[in-house]
Amino acid sequence: MSEAMDAKPVVEAPPLTRVLLRFFSSSIGMKVVMSLTGIGLWVFIMAHLAGNLVIFAGPEMYNHYAQALKGNPLLLWTERIGLLVAFPLHILTAIRTAQLNREARPVPYAYANNTPIRPASRWALWSGLGILAFLVIHLAQFTWHWGPWANPPMAMDGSGNVDVYTMAVAAFSDPKISLLYIVGQLLLAGHLGAGIYGVFQHLGLWGRSWTPFVKNLGDAIGYGVCGAFITIPIAVLAGLVHP
Repeated sequence: MSEAMDAKPVVEAPPLTRVLLRFFSSSIGMKVVMSLTGIGLWVFIMAHLAGNLVIFAGPEMYNHYAQALKGNPLLLWTERIGLLVAFPLHILTAIRTAQLNREARPVPYAYANNTPIRPASRWALWSGLGILAFLVIHLAQFTWHWGPWANPPMAMDGSGNVDVYTMAVAAFSDPKISLLYIVGQLLLAGHLGAGIYGVFQHLGLWGRSWTPFVKNLGDAIGYGVCGAFITIPIAVLAGLVHP
């Protein structure tokens, strides 16, 4: 009888999938997912920049790069599937995180919240939506050749391959397209700078002494990367890159 009274009920642990779902649906889990997908998108942006800068090596090298990428289905579809997973997750977790923050404090502070958060961080959600709109237009123009943004028209080289170099130069020769591209890159620059700082913050990599350095480093990298992208339309408009 005493043994039965002393026996403790066995509590079964919840399944791992339930634990993971509970974690990733929480505010902290959302921020972790947003940070990890942000890192993945960073990797893509750096690879995309490296490929785009090949345009300064001339038409032969740039078209060779484009053909090599298209001729590697494994790499191409790995990149596409990664983007199809990471980009929506990044946007959805950002929106959900903003909702959870508003639900946690439906009433504004009585006094101004003078935290060290920069404007780029405060407006990261809106800049992200602006970047999404820019990305759709960019893909419609250079990849899908769809609708009013199907400019320039498809160009072919002497071997019957797509002449990506000629198409890029023709597109950026239009000041309106170059301006749109530059505006999109400036939005991306602020978002990337805030994103670097956010990754450290959301993953708990915090330190009072070196946090200001991380903020400045994020801005420097974000605007530096996007400045490199912007050199392409500027070089085309200046006649430094031409057919």
